[in-house]
Amino acid sequence: MTARVMVRARIRAGEEAAFEAAYAQVTAQVAGTPGHIRDELLRPCADDDHYILLSEWTDEAAFLAWEDAPIHRQTTTPMRPYWAGRVRRDIHIVAHHSTAHAPSPTNTAPPAPEGEVP
Repeated sequence: MTARVMVRARIRAGEEAAFEAAYAQVTAQVAGTPGHIRDELLRPCADDDHYILLSEWTDEAAFLAWEDAPIHRQTTTPMRPYWAGRVRRDIHIVAHHSTAHAPSPTNTAPPAPEGEVP
């Protein structure tokens, strides 16, 4: 089952842009890792000061294999100097997935009777 990994990290004040650049470097290196699907970085809102680093993996075992490998620490090193304190890492298994449907670009309303404006 697909696994999502969520890392919650506070970033040193004034270092946010440098952290985001380091994150981009790390995700470029992680791309292509067996079992890795994608990554996302969420900036904090006004009432929070933590970034959320999300990654998606084919399953929990694929993520844990990468996390336990020596390459994990080497690959993620560029982000570590920007962390202010400990980070929290949680793994979640996707229990349900839905696909959002965008509204149709065409007008689906029935045509107005002749002479009337819809």
